[in-house]
Amino acid sequence: MIPKKTTFITTVEHNVGDDFVREGLKYILEEYYGKKGMSFTNIHKHSPITSRYGFERVRDIKDSEKWDDKLPLKSFLIPDRIKSADLVVQSGAPIYWCHPNTGCHQNEWYHPLIKKRWIPLHKKGAKLINLAGGSCQTYHSDGSEFFDYPEVLDYIREFYNECSVTTLRDALSKNILEKMGLTAPVIPCSSIFAREYHKIRPQEGEYVVLNYMSGGGHFMFGQDIDIKKWENTFKELYQRISEKENVVCVCHNQKELDEITHILPNAKVFFSDSNYLDYIKFYSKAKFGIMNRVHGGFLIGSYGRPALIIGSDTRARMSSEIGLNNYYVNDVNIDILMEEYDKLSKGYNNFEERFKAIKQKAKQDYMEALRTAL
Repeated sequence: MIPKKTTFITTVEHNVGDDFVREGLKYILEEYYGKKGMSFTNIHKHSPITSRYGFERVRDIKDSEKWDDKLPLKSFLIPDRIKSADLVVQSGAPIYWCHPNTGCHQNEWYHPLIKKRWIPLHKKGAKLINLAGGSCQTYHSDGSEFFDYPEVLDYIREFYNECSVTTLRDALSKNILEKMGLTAPVIPCSSIFAREYHKIRPQEGEYVVLNYMSGGGHFMFGQDIDIKKWENTFKELYQRISEKENVVCVCHNQKELDEITHILPNAKVFFSDSNYLDYIKFYSKAKFGIMNRVHGGFLIGSYGRPALIIGSDTRARMSSEIGLNNYYVNDVNIDILMEEYDKLSKGYNNFEERFKAIKQKAKQDYMEALRTAL
């Protein structure tokens, strides 16, 4: 039976990478169900009160908690996106993380959305699925640190058991589950299908895309990352490539825009204020990319063009699932990057053809995972 109401636990106007993942999942679900009769709605997971219709603009977590505590959930006067859903989809993002003094069991959405709403109140026949989840650890983690924190493992097991199906986007997540006696398939992140959902085709390559984040990523996680070294290496990379290519630096948020205009004030820049569709169209004209933003690399890859990912945590490692190389930010220098540039400019081992097979298998694997659950 086609679910009439599908609710995504995602972010809204917050992170275009999350948008890419969610839009790709819409494509997968419509392909599975036949594209007819589905409607989609979103909950901004960082403000769970957005599960209630009429509270979509609340963004502060304290305001979210205050309103959610005051308003009765069983009231029919304020409809709720979890209660009314036929299908709830936890959409991508890191779902497993464990660091000193913090872990995924402390996230802001699980208790209000799953424990408070889903478990006691969901409709008969409704399903909860967890698709394209991943890890977010230090770059070289093997996952062993999780087993020092039983409260984290309890959360992982509880959420896994509540979901009709779990799919993962990186091998580390699978390793963590398997050590717990659980299993889930690793399938490339659904962001590679975002352009299909919006029917955007690859265009003639017009520019090489570079992306810079201070320190190579969102988080340092106590790693001894040489921030200044990466800044200087990136500046030299930009100067060398721009002598040969039309180079555009893409910024996924205001912070990246401020950083790039500070270190390279004359660089060409693309920035859209959280409009993910603008980015999907922008990446359609990329020749290739060298990126800190993992999902920028995945969008370039989705058009059959190669990219290199340089990162500071395990999210960067998921690029190997679509045949792209990645490096820990401390391990790169200008010589390595120029060698990689040369490979990328030559098509990176016939990436376009390799990716066709990867994408086809990924779609088949998502279909099979859904068949086991729905």
